[in-house]
Amino acid sequence: MSTFRPDGSIDPSQGVIVACFGKKRSGKSVMGRLLFDGYPYDRIVLAQNADDGPFADPDRDIFEIKGTVEDLPARWPEELRRHDQAGPRRMTLRYVPDHGSPTVLEDCDHVMGLAQRHGHCAVLVHEVGLIAPSGRVPPHTRRLLNTNRHDHVTLILCGPRPITVDPLVIGQADLVYVFEMQVATDRKRVADTIGWPLQDFEDAVDDLARHEYLRFDANQDKPTNEHEPDLRLMHCPALPPDAVKRATR
Repeated sequence: MSTFRPDGSIDPSQGVIVACFGKKRSGKSVMGRLLFDGYPYDRIVLAQNADDGPFADPDRDIFEIKGTVEDLPARWPEELRRHDQAGPRRMTLRYVPDHGSPTVLEDCDHVMGLAQRHGHCAVLVHEVGLIAPSGRVPPHTRRLLNTNRHDHVTLILCGPRPITVDPLVIGQADLVYVFEMQVATDRKRVADTIGWPLQDFEDAVDDLARHEYLRFDANQDKPTNEHEPDLRLMHCPALPPDAVKRATR
């Protein structure tokens, strides 16, 4: 069993949770964008730093939602959806929270609740530590982390510091992508949460070159004997340079 289908893709009709961690410019946000760009249904991006870059959407059906929890829409703004000969078109909602707002955590959580109520969508979060801080996961986000499959919501959660993020994020993730990561406490948080021997994990992270990554598949079966390779944690080649350029230009 694996999170991936036989052709190597992730089934977009199933809700999965993907966590991407690594230092700045290591490739974590590029991976998040690659997964997000390939999602065929409605989408939401929480661009906490307003630096999410261009979207690979030639028709630009991207709609900004603004304000705090009192101003944000209570339901999916279906009235904005456009149609063509093939039928309803995919919508992307983009939210840049105001970090000066005293309710910024609740503001972001409201958007997560919007995704849950809509269902069959993907949410890309560029700074997961700002929506799921350790010990302070707000209700809609916590609900999605626990029940996203029921709502068919895919979560793509990126961030630099696993230690600042609630363990529920990694614990519930189907896939964990780890790029270059220098801080020992961050490495330990990931290793402890996925149940991997710390020294083995440390060695695997040390072996990563620029834009290479480890991929932990929580749904991959454990080996049945000592002679089988353990495919749950894989060292993957570097992201393609053209993908890095597209996502960061």
